[in-house]
Amino acid sequence: MSRKPPRVLLAVALVAGTAFAVTAGEPALATGGGDTSCATTGSIDYGFDLAGDGWKFTTGDDVAWAAPSFDDTTWKSWTVPDNWNTDATLAKYDGYAWYRKTFTLPARPSGVTDSTIVAALGQIDDADQTFLNGTEIGKTGGFPPNFDSTWEVPREYYPADGLLNWGGANTVAVRVYDGTGGGGFYAGPVGLYTKAHLRTLNGITGKAATRTQLAYACAILNKQHRAIATGDVRSYAATLADGFFQQGDTADRRLSEVKGWIGQKKKITLTDAQAEVFVDSQGRLVVDTIRSWTAADGTELLPATREMLYLDPRKSVELGDHARFFRDSYVSAAMGKRVQFNVYLPKSYTRTTAERFPVVYMLNGINGSNIEWEARDIDTVLDKLIKDKGLEDFVVVFPDGGSGWYVDTSAGNYKTMITGEIVPMVDKEYRTIPDREHRGISGVSMGGQGAFTLGLTRPDLFSSIASHIGAFSYPPLAGTAAERAANAGLQPINMVTGMTAAQLNVHTYYFDGGDQDEYGFGTAAKNMSVALASKGVKHDYQLGAGNHADSYWMPKLDRSFGLHSEQFRTHPYKQKKEPKPAKSPYVWP
Repeated sequence: MSRKPPRVLLAVALVAGTAFAVTAGEPALATGGGDTSCATTGSIDYGFDLAGDGWKFTTGDDVAWAAPSFDDTTWKSWTVPDNWNTDATLAKYDGYAWYRKTFTLPARPSGVTDSTIVAALGQIDDADQTFLNGTEIGKTGGFPPNFDSTWEVPREYYPADGLLNWGGANTVAVRVYDGTGGGGFYAGPVGLYTKAHLRTLNGITGKAATRTQLAYACAILNKQHRAIATGDVRSYAATLADGFFQQGDTADRRLSEVKGWIGQKKKITLTDAQAEVFVDSQGRLVVDTIRSWTAADGTELLPATREMLYLDPRKSVELGDHARFFRDSYVSAAMGKRVQFNVYLPKSYTRTTAERFPVVYMLNGINGSNIEWEARDIDTVLDKLIKDKGLEDFVVVFPDGGSGWYVDTSAGNYKTMITGEIVPMVDKEYRTIPDREHRGISGVSMGGQGAFTLGLTRPDLFSSIASHIGAFSYPPLAGTAAERAANAGLQPINMVTGMTAAQLNVHTYYFDGGDQDEYGFGTAAKNMSVALASKGVKHDYQLGAGNHADSYWMPKLDRSFGLHSEQFRTHPYKQKKEPKPAKSPYVWP
């Protein structure tokens, strides 16, 4: 029930229907050779934009519409990206729709191959299946009966060699399903791009590597590949720099996982596909790669993921990206699969080696996931809050709550996943302060309801509870009828009504609601305030003008994180070890 972010259409650098290619100049190869087969220099900057006019659109569903030969002349003329909320016939439409566009590619530019092209489809609400010249090239999210909303996930698909018709007509067809709220393409970029051009669109700059630099990078990658293939963990460890940190992995954590895989599967393979090497402003070699880890029996140990690998050009080691906002994952026993969660780290986290930090768990709304926080640029928001409001530095963890209402049902054991697995794992793998006084929980809509139910039922874990536009008047709406009946008591207002002041006062509280909330959650917030006040429990509460939307609650993050910050400050933590600055000749953001 969390309304999706405002539809802000991203600017695309190309003029619709045009294309260009630029090959960067390359210095002469220095004395000495070297294997350069692991990657390319990333020097081809090519883009063919598909955004704008020229699309055809219809509601309904028929797989025959994927064929290039299908006659779509009776369909509506359309523009992409679009916004169903602004169309009178689509604003309240939930269901299937198709987009098609036929376009002519120029002759293949020098240096461009199909394997260097990424089909970027921007962000689609909620699920899609995309075809190029009649062949499926990618699918994200789930269609009924296994609906899975992935409105927040950027689409990047990789056409097979020979699929593109250079110098001739091509057709892209996109099958879309919207399950709630607005729908369709709501953000770009949309087009066919080399990775170098896509990096530019995403604000990643650099210059193409020379062949000497390419050989240097390949030497490091090949050493990693050989070490993993032979089970030589010590040789692989030698390729990781002191202070290595990549998407949440320290060297110790990475090596521990690799050892575990080798122990279970005996033989594993590390692969870097479609790799390109460029040089950033600090002289680091950066490998833009699709990295995967697989077992000899074909088991996918980690999903193939596009990563940026930073290499030190002087020491033959991988530095890690030192990212402060990223997706982490682990194999969850509670969920029976690998699950993701996002992590935000304050600026001071990667600048010291021992300092510990308080942590806040932030829960998503219905039809959401951990990735929705990326669409909101929540890392930038949190950086600004800490700087402008003088808040404590804190770690924030964003579990993937799906639409599970943060309880254990046949729809997923979300409560056990968070309280029994993610909380202890985060305390082990990250430098958090592992006690309740320095652990808070927040949420939005369904997540606001979950923040109260998890917080109130696990006072041993959480000390501060915050909710934005929370579903306080609802019990958990997940699972079978019998499971819903069993969880009916987990309605936040009823829980508070049945608790004593002493039980409630072990927490601090913030919550809000809009007076025009479509689901009545503003009234529910008001009733929650009355229930707490009747027991003499202090709380920070706001009922303001607004509805069930990001535009209402996001400006109030200073109030909720201010609550957590105050809780942490009232319980000072003395570091057991004096933090030392992290040593690195490079500057990280």
